[in-house]
Amino acid sequence: MKLSILDPLVVPGGSTSGGALRTAITMAQQAERLGFTRYWIVEHHDVAFEANPAPEVFAAALAGATSRIRIGVGGVLLNHYSPYKVAEAMRTLNALFPGRIDVGIGRATAGPLADRALKRLREIELPDDHAERVEELISWLGNDLPPASPFHGIGIMRDEPPGPLPWILAVSEESAQRAAMLGLGLACSAFHKPEQAPHSMAAYRAAFRPSTYAAGIAAPQAFIAVRVIIGETPEEAERLAMPVRAVFRQRRKPERIMVEHLPTLDEAVAIMGGMVAAGDEDWPAFLVGTPAGVKARLRRMADTTGVEEFMIQDFLDDPPLRLRNYELLAREFELER
Repeated sequence: MKLSILDPLVVPGGSTSGGALRTAITMAQQAERLGFTRYWIVEHHDVAFEANPAPEVFAAALAGATSRIRIGVGGVLLNHYSPYKVAEAMRTLNALFPGRIDVGIGRATAGPLADRALKRLREIELPDDHAERVEELISWLGNDLPPASPFHGIGIMRDEPPGPLPWILAVSEESAQRAAMLGLGLACSAFHKPEQAPHSMAAYRAAFRPSTYAAGIAAPQAFIAVRVIIGETPEEAERLAMPVRAVFRQRRKPERIMVEHLPTLDEAVAIMGGMVAAGDEDWPAFLVGTPAGVKARLRRMADTTGVEEFMIQDFLDDPPLRLRNYELLAREFELER
């Protein structure tokens, strides 16, 4: 089984956003040493304790500081941007670091004010043309826009091979099927509706067709992203999981409360109304336990879906503790270095 990392770039207590970025560079280097397959960074806007508004910029620093691990812009919130400009940035990364860059294509709201700030035309309600934007972006990545496209006459670094490798970020079966029909990789999120992951994976495999795009793939390629909090004991893991549980409890309230910092254990217990046990459900929102326990549950998920790679997100703000946990996971899974 392969393991990868999705880093939300949480700012450590007492540090700054710049400190968080420098910490992530060190963490990516350590992840490469330990045998992790990918190191992806997310795109979030106006989150006070996360340093990740421009992953397409930071990816260059991560790739430049490592030599083998795949670096992912995971992902580009394409609903906010021009496919052409996104493709120019991704093609530049691909030219600098050939064969090592992934681009995850997604869509999301950053909140009413941030969504409006990201728009060029702020007083106009734009159409929902995400599917068309995705296909345009994939075409730019391979310089194979169809003759009917009004942009057919221009390209991006035509002397470079197609790429980087595009992935569709998917929660639902519908998004998974879109990835399959386009012949793209599937980055299946088990964050928001984890119980949907087996259905999304099945839909992807059933519908997959070899890509007609130069940047696409010929055979299915997928991983499942999960939030994993481990400890050397079950009790430690449960304590470490409380802050992230509290963060997402607040974010998913109707009023969408965005906390100013990652809560302490005491603050998290107050938000949650007490300690929360790890639980033993097959598809949890937070996979909490010892390395051996986490391995056993990921094995069950793999057996159910046929997936051979999981991308983990830990959401801790203590760099030495995060590194310890990655070392424990690498040892438990016997990752190849």
